[in-house]
Amino acid sequence: MAVPYLQIDNLTKSFGDLALFENISLGIAEGQRVGLIAKNGSGKTTLLNIIAGKEGYDSGSIVFRRDLRVDYLEQDPQYPEELTVLEACFHHGNSTIELIKEYERCMATEGYPGLEDLLARMDQEKAWEYEQKAKQILSQLKIRNFDQKVKQLSGGQLKRVALANALITEPELLILDEPTNHLDLDMTEWLEDYLRRTNLSLLMVTHDRYFLDRVCSEIIEIDNQQVYQYKGSYSYYLEKRQERIEAKSVEIERANNL
Repeated sequence: MAVPYLQIDNLTKSFGDLALFENISLGIAEGQRVGLIAKNGSGKTTLLNIIAGKEGYDSGSIVFRRDLRVDYLEQDPQYPEELTVLEACFHHGNSTIELIKEYERCMATEGYPGLEDLLARMDQEKAWEYEQKAKQILSQLKIRNFDQKVKQLSGGQLKRVALANALITEPELLILDEPTNHLDLDMTEWLEDYLRRTNLSLLMVTHDRYFLDRVCSEIIEIDNQQVYQYKGSYSYYLEKRQERIEAKSVEIERANNL
């Protein structure tokens, strides 16, 4: 039995009179890699923002497994302008990143208070390799000037730094909004390979059908405020969705004939 990571029950969200979704329920368990599909403007990004706690909702419940490490790559990430690329990579932290910051503060303080304890913890958490790993991931995403200020980056470069940030924190559940938008073919293939090698659980919105097909093993579709789950790749989903639509129109026809 897979460990439940995230459970959403009876979630309702509307803007004024427009109901984006009404009483939708879905869950994500350990090891699941889910692609979220819906028509444009039907609230995919809103749903991700709600799950990530960046936006409110009208009613329902969202429950994460306790102490679950979650990271979210937003569609348009924002960072404080003064940060360098490398600092931005560590901006959304985890315990290792906090430890590195603590170590840096200690090194900047006279007498290096608590250094011995910090060194032992740095060894234990393999924090020394962390910066190296960050630089490797950034290089794969073709960002090589680690001291450049965030404010000098283009939107596409910033999105790639944010992607590196999300991967480096090693979350158990990774939520991605359009991860391949600013990636070329090499970078997309690298990311695909990276995600396949890790045992991350994924919830992802993307327009890149090939990426979706190769990375996700389940599809959740939101259609007319209803949720449909398909255990299979994007190609499998297209086939099953067609069957669903045909069955529905047969049903409607039958009702009209009565």
